[in-house]
Amino acid sequence: MLGSLLQDKRGVSEVIASLMMILIVAAAGAILYAYSLTTFSSTGTSFQLQMDRGQERARERFIIVAVWWRGTDNQLNVTVLNYGKIDLAVDAVYIDGTPVTGFSTGQGTTITTDKLGCINFTSPVTIQNGQTYEITAVTERGSRNVDNWKAEA
Repeated sequence: MLGSLLQDKRGVSEVIASLMMILIVAAAGAILYAYSLTTFSSTGTSFQLQMDRGQERARERFIIVAVWWRGTDNQLNVTVLNYGKIDLAVDAVYIDGTPVTGFSTGQGTTITTDKLGCINFTSPVTIQNGQTYEITAVTERGSRNVDNWKAEA
């Protein structure tokens, strides 16, 4: 009996083996397709969001038109003009590269097109009469405007 088992050379037929290989490859292909579909879809969505943000930033235009200082403290009032195609909101202000943290009013307030907006804050650097300071205003979308202002009481 043992001899007959060793001599029995039967196995899976070539047709069945080929069908099993086709089934395994098709399943692996379906899994890979589903994975790549979700991966490329999320990448495409992220790319589209970045493009939309870039287009909005290109339509956003503003300029610092005035800086007011009382001459007695570090309170400043920066007035910006929105001359772009869309509304904007100033999110951050920097004085000589130092971020402002003490906003009184105006941070995040929407400034509609062709309107002025005022941002009041305490300067993070000590303001001295006659000195020139670089004031940078940055919108929520990342557009920025830089103005060199000379402090005069």
